[in-house]
Formats: sequence, structure tokens, C-alpha cells
Amino acid sequence: MRKFKYIFFFLLLIISGAELIAQTPYSSQNFTLTNFFNPATVGYSVNSQFKSFYRTQYANIADPYNSFGMSMDFGLFKKSTEGNNYVGMGIEGLSERVLNGALQTNTISLSIADRLFLNLKKTNYISMGLGASMITRTLDVQQLSFGDQFYSGRLFNGTLEAIANYPVKYASKVGVIYTSHGERNYLQFGGSLFYINRTANELENTNGLRYYQLMGQLNMEHQFLEDKTFLVHADYQNRFESEFFYFGGAIGLPIYNKNAYENRFYLGCFYRTKDALIPYVGFMYDRYRMGLSYDIYNNNLTKSNLHPQTIELNFSMPLGKRPSDLVLYSLFNN
Repeated sequence: MRKFKYIFFFLLLIISGAELIAQTPYSSQNFTLTNFFNPATVGYSVNSQFKSFYRTQYANIADPYNSFGMSMDFGLFKKSTEGNNYVGMGIEGLSERVLNGALQTNTISLSIADRLFLNLKKTNYISMGLGASMITRTLDVQQLSFGDQFYSGRLFNGTLEAIANYPVKYASKVGVIYTSHGERNYLQFGGSLFYINRTANELENTNGLRYYQLMGQLNMEHQFLEDKTFLVHADYQNRFESEFFYFGGAIGLPIYNKNAYENRFYLGCFYRTKDALIPYVGFMYDRYRMGLSYDIYNNNLTKSNLHPQTIELNFSMPLGKRPSDLVLYSLFNN
């Protein structure tokens, strides 16, 4: 019966992929924010998970852009005797502000995923996910004008206006991912497909911008020399604005405490093609995971003698006990 369910679920992914509508944030630490980029990754921890991030982008150029996101994911229909659930669900909230809130986009998303275990130990599985979003985008014209300003036959004296007569839009997303984890290794790779229906940044425009976004991702962490790990992440993103590869790695060094948990300090670096070099510092202490990254840009802005600064903070935690010691407690674990 479950085989027929997975076949139906997979066909639904393929059919939906041609008509889906969604959008994702920019992030320099998307390896810890997988549920924002792939709905197939939600709800597979032993516990519920809370994740959050704050990103201030191009902060040295009049603070033009910042974003804040939070998510919660949890397992459904979990059997206490098994410890592993088949169905996962996630809720994500994202707020993006341009020029101190003159242009603001808010998104609420709901994702659900199912997985097929490939071995008896339930350490290898394929996950398939679907998601839906509600998106609002508004422009505060008062921040863009000097008092009452006459433009195109009317006065600019309002506060918030919906962009292009679309105050609320609804969106969807699909994803597939494979995961394998053991005592010393963690491996995850897959992809997601989006069909973006995003409003153009014009008050008079009644048409949205429609285009595909494709993302592929690889996460891997390996334990070596008894208590150290090496982490690798790579992804490919094809967006309307740009197409790029993001890749790099980090070394995880042990932090010992009286509970003998596998706490680690991460130090690494990543690179986004044609854009930035990104040093990264991370901590995994007890149940908490934190990350800090800084984008060192090498793009057209720097060629114009502008020096943008982007800082991203990331925090996540399971809402319960630590996962089993029988598997590597990885920075990637949901």
C-alpha cells in the first residue's frame, strides 16, 4: 500500500512542477536552512526543530536590504516505539525589507513531506515534499517622496500601497532529496523546483514576473581522527536575477564538556561564483546550533568603489532531547 502511495506522491510532484509558484530567500548559510529551499527536508528529526536567521545585505550602502526568517518543523504520525516518522511538516515565515521598509515582502509557507526508507536501520531514505505559500508585497511611497509630490496625474501622499494590484499571492514548491547517515558520516543531496510569480516593482504594472527557479544541493559531513569532522556543502541556483554555484567547506573541532556531548566549533569558507567569498564560523553546543558569516564581495559594485557588507546570523535548536548517539550528530541534521 505504501508503494502505491509513494508512486502517487512522486507523480504529483512531476505534474505540479510545471505550474508551481514560489520564491526563496538569499542566504550565505543555506546548508542549515534547507527547509526554506527544499520542502522535502522538513520534519525528520527525533524532535521538533526551530530555526531562524537574520541577514543584513549591502549594509554599507544606506542599509538597502535585510531579511529575517523563522521556521518550525515536526514529525506527524510518529510511533514512539520506532523513533522515526514517515511524514514531516514545516512552517516557515520570511520578511524581506528594502530601504528600511520602503519595500517589504512577507511570506508564510507550509510544507509537508513523506519519505521512503531504503534499509532496515532506517538510516537511508528518499524524501519528497510539497509546499504552499502566502505572499504580500507593499510599498511605502511616503518614504520615497518629499511631502506631497505630484506624479503621473496624482499626489504621492499615501502610506502603504500594494504592488501592481496584487496585495496577496499564493505560491507552491516541490522537492526531492536523498539522505544517508551513520556513526561517522552524513550525506544528503537532492533538488527543488520553483515557478516564481513575483510582482514587478512598478505601481502601474498589472502583470507579474513569471520564471523558473531551480536548485540542486549537496551536504556532507565526515568524522575523522576520532573527534573532528570535515563538512562540505555545494549548491547550484538558477534564479531570474542570476545563476551561480555556491560551494565550500569547514572543519569541526571538538568542544568537550561534562556531558561528553559531541559539541563542535566550525571554521570554514565558502564561495559564490562571480559574487563573494564568505568566511564562516559556527558552533554546535548541546542542543544549539549557531552560525555567523560575512560576505566579502568581488562583483560590479566593488568595481564602482562601493564596499557593501553582508552579515548573516543563524540559530537553530531541537525542542527535545538530543538525537541518538548511534548516528553522527551533524550540523545538517534536521
